[in-house]
This record gives sequence, C-alpha cells and structure tokens, in this order.
Amino acid sequence: MTTRYLTCAETAKLVRKALKESFPDAKFSVRGKTYTGGASISVGWTDGPNIKQVETITCRFVASYFDGAIDYKGSIYHMMNGETVSFGADFIHTQRAASDDAVERAIDQVFRKFRGNFSSAGIEKPTVDDFRTGRLWSVCLPDLHNFGGESVQSDINAALARSSDRLRGCESKTAQSVFVTHDDGYSRQCGSGFSAVVVH
Repeated sequence: MTTRYLTCAETAKLVRKALKESFPDAKFSVRGKTYTGGASISVGWTDGPNIKQVETITCRFVASYFDGAIDYKGSIYHMMNGETVSFGADFIHTQRAASDDAVERAIDQVFRKFRGNFSSAGIEKPTVDDFRTGRLWSVCLPDLHNFGGESVQSDINAALARSSDRLRGCESKTAQSVFVTHDDGYSRQCGSGFSAVVVH
C-alpha cells in the first residue's frame, strides 16, 4: 500500500481545521517549523479549552515519539480516510496563555479553598500583578506547602491548568478520520516500552 507524505505545512493545515471543528469559538495560532532532521508545530491560544482538551485533538497528527530512556526518536504511522499517511510534524507543542480575568478567577478559587491557611499566616489575597511578576513563588502557606516547589504561585498555576470554559469540544470530522496504525516498535524492543497504539 502506498503512503501519502504530507509536509509540515499540510499537517498544520489539518491541525488548524480539526481545532476549528472542535472549538469553533476559540482562536488558535498554529505555526509549523522545519529544521535539520525534522519539523514541529506550535499551537497557542488564550483561555478557552485547557491543554488536555486541545491535545486530545492535536495528538492524532503527531508523526514521532521520543524515548528518553534510550535517547531515541521513533516513527508513528497513521491512516486518514482509509489512506496510509505520514504526517510532516514530528511533535506538536501546545501552550495556553491566561488573560487577567482567568488569572483573577484562579486566584479567587485558590483563596477560597485555602482561606484559613491565608488567614493564619496573615497573608492578604494575592493580586493579578503578584502572579504576573512571580512574587507568589516565594509565598508558602503553613500546613500546606511542605515540599520544594510548592507555593501559592504553583497552586494558581494548577488551577489555571485545570480550568476550561467547556466540558468537552465538538466532534471533529477531520480528527475522527485519523487513527494510529502502529509505531516502529523500537522502544518496545530496546527502550522503555512506549507504544503509540492507544485509544484516544
């Protein structure tokens, strides 16, 4: 069976279409980048669906996997509309920005949840500026932040990461037309046991 090879730009166009079908009211920036030995796509947006929700769509178009245990980049193979295809982006990176309103909501959530801890420490409710400038990385609440890296800033980041303006996206015909058939199998034989054949 012949394989249809798509460029990074053609793959980015499919990703953009699938995201528009899944989240028609959200605005995404989808940019492809080619470099020596490969290519990748960067997807960016503000507020709206969270990263996990977006990656349920973008993961369908990823052409490679990386096994850090053996420092190896392997290939993932797909079918689309019954045709064997090879996508042109090794990896797809996602990054969601947060508006001031979204940060304010996350702060409110954290402050309500840990109001007693804030009160016992004599710490006022944080502001958006406190978060934006990173001052909250050094603010730790008693009886709550016991390990390195834990802080009010990390709590707000976690609240932002979980937040979404919807329970799920719409069905994307483009994304639904794609499925993984197999990977090159090298990680399972020689590495950490990665397998690309999973149900999304």
